[in-house]
Amino acid sequence: MHVNIAILGAGGFVGSHMVEHLLRRGEHEVVCVDLTDEKLKGLPHNGYTFHRADVRQAPDVVERVIERADVVVDLIAYANPSIYVTAPLAVFELNFMQNLEIARLCMCHGKRLIQYSSAEVYGKARDGSCFSEDRSDSTFGPVRKQRWIYAVGKLLLEQVLYAHGMAGDLVFTIIRPFNFVGSRLDYLVAPGTMGGPRVFAHFMSALLTGGPIHLVDGGRVHRAFLHIEDANEAFQTILDNPDRARNEIFNVGNPANNVTIRELAVLMLELYEALTGEKAPCELVEVSGEEFYGAGYEDADRLPPDITKLKSLGWEPKRDLRTTFADAMAYYLENRERELANLRAQGNVPDAVTRSSGHVYAAA
Repeated sequence: MHVNIAILGAGGFVGSHMVEHLLRRGEHEVVCVDLTDEKLKGLPHNGYTFHRADVRQAPDVVERVIERADVVVDLIAYANPSIYVTAPLAVFELNFMQNLEIARLCMCHGKRLIQYSSAEVYGKARDGSCFSEDRSDSTFGPVRKQRWIYAVGKLLLEQVLYAHGMAGDLVFTIIRPFNFVGSRLDYLVAPGTMGGPRVFAHFMSALLTGGPIHLVDGGRVHRAFLHIEDANEAFQTILDNPDRARNEIFNVGNPANNVTIRELAVLMLELYEALTGEKAPCELVEVSGEEFYGAGYEDADRLPPDITKLKSLGWEPKRDLRTTFADAMAYYLENRERELANLRAQGNVPDAVTRSSGHVYAAA
């Protein structure tokens, strides 16, 4: 069935891949809103409509887009641990207040909302079980650890959306992503940079610039990673099942791809050598969480998600850990010179970083 899909936050990593996925299928009208369309470059412009706007400052644009849509996908959020501890109020205002306003517009105009939340809402793991959408408790650290403002803001938004669903004035689906990985993820950073984007971008930056690879608190925490194409297929499954997904929450992840961050670093070093034929140019260096992200940082030992609920709709992840990271790394290796040039233009990479681009083999 043809629907008009509005994607708020379409210019980010998840959004740009979602747009690409929908354009390949060619079944729906796609309308995008974001601050930038940099990650959408290369996609056919006749396949989607883009509105360059800050949702916090352009309420008329946002309401007009929502009013004309059948389904609203809300991807808007700060998703960067450094910001959680340095600008917690900005995180709360965008991730909760602004997203609640979007939900209210969906209620006002009778639109279905697909809200992207976070695996962070589960907080700290307390036993060896997988996280279940409908059974697992949420446990967070003390208020002084402001890192948790992201998680509790996301959880509060979920709680309010659920209450509106129970009241009968909102049709929603909540997606809890577990560490999506792919091309165009975040941005690269200069050698030795503390804080900043997510783990893959840090490790990939180190491999391209000579490191080091920082292992926060020794890299002991676990993460379950999901290929972005598996994430797109999960979204499509939810989109195609409006009745069964009505007012439900779904984990989207791959429990089979669960590793420690140290194990991930070793895998990426191995894949770098396999993909380029070069020895990986960086070393592993342990740092504390507060040294890397700042005061107020704390982390959780994330265990794999329970995906039984989404599998009951016919979806399951197809790509293993090695394929997931080989595919993502191949993109950055194939575009190595362009990525390094961008960093140099920003004054972030020494001119001494002049290694050969090497040869990139098909992702294993």
